[in-house]
Amino acid sequence: MILFGKSDWKRAKPFSNKDYRYSYEYFYDLCKKNGIQMYRASYEWYDYEKHIFKYAWIFEGEGANWKKVKNIKPDLIYDKTKARLEIYCKKELIGKNYLFINALSFTRIIDDKFVTGLIFDKWSKKSWLISNSSELKNILPKIKSDKIVVKPVSESGGKNVQILQKKNAPTKAVVDEPSIAQEFIDSSKGVPGISHKMHDLRIVMINDEIIYSYIREPKEGSYLANLAQGGSLKIVQKEKLPKSIMPIIKDVGSAFESFRPRIYSIDLMFDEKQRPWIVELNSMPGLFFTPEEKPYMIEMYKELLKVFKQSMSL
Repeated sequence: MILFGKSDWKRAKPFSNKDYRYSYEYFYDLCKKNGIQMYRASYEWYDYEKHIFKYAWIFEGEGANWKKVKNIKPDLIYDKTKARLEIYCKKELIGKNYLFINALSFTRIIDDKFVTGLIFDKWSKKSWLISNSSELKNILPKIKSDKIVVKPVSESGGKNVQILQKKNAPTKAVVDEPSIAQEFIDSSKGVPGISHKMHDLRIVMINDEIIYSYIREPKEGSYLANLAQGGSLKIVQKEKLPKSIMPIIKDVGSAFESFRPRIYSIDLMFDEKQRPWIVELNSMPGLFFTPEEKPYMIEMYKELLKVFKQSMSL
């Protein structure tokens, strides 16, 4: 079962976006052809007394449609929920009866930008925890760059990321949730051998293997390269990845060796001297792919199938 966030059970279909729907339909159909029945459910649909999911979606196969089913007890849960304290608490209760991928403890660690910055301090810009504008003002003298980055401790998709001039930051910043402040990375020189523009480079991993990677570049006038923020995406062949990122990938893998299986991504930026830095880690790489990415989509899905089968055979 793929576990996701809040949803209206009365909807006719689980996806309003046809491109997202196509990706999931392809994945669910591939799973069924390989002997795995996939479901899709919100964490809100879990019955904490009966330990079942009261509702779920099922895809009947190519040319068919999504169907609503009830009272599901999955063998395995693939976690695709957002990083929220309320959701973590509920997943912990669900996890007493069901096996999760990724392990919930791994998800808690990797989705906390402050914690991962401490773990990988060699490869990360120093972060300061802040909860209001006054705390931001106090730490500004410690930040060397003219611009600063303020972002939530646990968010994805570039949501609520603020890039500000340091001199104006205390009056311009909106800090209404636990956040971190960091030095700005000038990535305008690009990625060696790949890009000459502002960017971030995402490496998608399953255990110690690079499954695929892509570079995202922001739209003109923006610093945010996330697709949700209007950025563009281009697949990067594995053999073209800069050798300078390999020590980072090795260190991250070594730190999380005790978590298997682990499915995650590493987001990197290269500064003006073309040194790579970890921007953040993500425990839930997307399952949506554009038509141009279909060969990589299939590779990712097949690797997930292997993980599911191995986990359910333990």
